Amino acid sequence: MELPLFPLNTVLFPGASLPLHIFEERYKQMINQCLESRSPFGVLLIRSGSEVRAPAEPFEVGTTASIVHVQRLQEGRLNVVCVGGQRFRVVRTIDDQPYLVGEVETLASRDEGPQASDRADTAAALFGEYYRLFLALSGQWARALGMPGEPGPLADFIGSRLAVSLWTKQRLLEELSIGRRLEMEVEILSDAIREMTPRVQAAQASRWRGFGVMN
Repeated sequence: MELPLFPLNTVLFPGASLPLHIFEERYKQMINQCLESRSPFGVLLIRSGSEVRAPAEPFEVGTTASIVHVQRLQEGRLNVVCVGGQRFRVVRTIDDQPYLVGEVETLASRDEGPQASDRADTAAALFGEYYRLFLALSGQWARALGMPGEPGPLADFIGSRLAVSLWTKQRLLEELSIGRRLEMEVEILSDAIREMTPRVQAAQASRWRGFGVMN
């Protein structure tokens, strides 16, 4: 399957949304062709290079992106919102367009059954605590998350929302074992919670001291 490719400084997970502002001529052409044919394009994390003008070398594994909203602006620029679809791997690139095109193969996640379900329960509980601490650090109240119930979608939901490096997100995207992906996320979440908990406690204690001064 041939797929237009968009190298970006982001990792798109299946099910996640991605807003984009399109201003380069080559990508305006690409997006317009995708809109006309109602077909997706592929998002790849840049390994080296730049998003703008200069050629970029992307990773081989990415996610298809379907356009669900478009806003047309002056000079042909566009604001679009995309939703991640399927993982894919680039088999080879094709140089007959102003933008990158690849021959790709889709990738399916592997579900290990009960083992993945057990890890999903642990990951969901840890992410709920991680989310609460993350909001508490900025003085916000925790809101309902609406996490997916199935292990695969849950792993991608968590992966897209972790405050980790893009290279770590890429490792999660490339891991086709749902159980292993969840295991990696459990490790990341456990470490993050250990680091964030004393910071939240210190911030809360500081706020309470402030209330005491006011009284």
